[in-house]
Amino acid sequence: MDRFCYWTVADGLYADMATSTIRSARIAGVTEDFHVWSNRTIPGAVSHPAGDFDKWGCLFKLTVLRDAVQSLDYDYYIWFDTDTYFIRNPGNILGALHESPLHIALECNVLSPLNQRWGWWGCSISKYAEMMRAMGVKSDDLYNVNGGLFIVRRDAVESVFDLAMKFYTFCIDQSHRFVDEPLLAYAMHMLCPDLRKHTLRATSDLWATDWKGVFQDRIPSGEPWPFTDFFTGEQFPVNPAIVHAMRSKKALISDGMSAPPGLANAA
Repeated sequence: MDRFCYWTVADGLYADMATSTIRSARIAGVTEDFHVWSNRTIPGAVSHPAGDFDKWGCLFKLTVLRDAVQSLDYDYYIWFDTDTYFIRNPGNILGALHESPLHIALECNVLSPLNQRWGWWGCSISKYAEMMRAMGVKSDDLYNVNGGLFIVRRDAVESVFDLAMKFYTFCIDQSHRFVDEPLLAYAMHMLCPDLRKHTLRATSDLWATDWKGVFQDRIPSGEPWPFTDFFTGEQFPVNPAIVHAMRSKKALISDGMSAPPGLANAA
C-alpha cells in the first residue's frame, strides 16, 4: 500500500492555524502522519526546525519539498496551507492523482469565452497563455490554480521543482516574477496526462478554496456552499472534505490556540 504524509511550513500564528488543521483532521478520523517545519513543536505533528526561510511568493513550498520533504520515507507528499480545515476524512486521497505524478486542482479555464478578468498575478491572460505555450504547454485549455493543497509522488519531486523553476526563470526574462501558483500550474500542465480529471469541478468533493468568504471569520461547518469561478463568476455547489478556509484565519488561530497539548500524532 502506498504511504503518504501531509506537510506544511508554519511559524508564528501560522503554527496555530496548522494546529487547528491537524486537530480537525484527527477529529475527522485521519490517521496519516503530519510533518510541520516550524519554530516550535506542533501538537499532533512530527515537528522539524524551519530555520530562516524567505516567505516571498511562497516559493519555500518548492525548496522545502526538494531539500527536506523528499527525504521522508513516504511514496507521496501532500502539502496543505495552514488555513485548511478537514470537514471529514477524505478517504482515498491518492485517487485524485489518476496516474499523474502531481495533483493540484485546476480551478478555472482562463481561456473561457466567459472570462471577466484581465489577468492573474499581475500578468495579462494573453501573456500568461503566451508564456505557457512558449514553454511547451499543448493543452487546449489553460488553468489557474490555488496553492493551498497539492500532492506529489516522491519520484516526481525533482521534476516538479525543475519545471517550476524553469518557468519562474523564463517568466522573469519576460518581466513577470511569479509566486508559487503559476509555477505549480505550469508543472501540472506539463506532467498531467489528462487535465480534465483534475479540474475543481471534477475534484471538489476532495478540496476547494473559500476565496469568497462564505465562512468569513468562522470555522467551516460542513454544509455545501457555492464556489464562484474566479474568472467567469459562474457558481456551482461544492462540499469538499478539506476546505481551504482563506477567510477564516482568525477563527482557525483561536481554534489552534485552544487545542490540547497532547493531541495525538499517527507516527
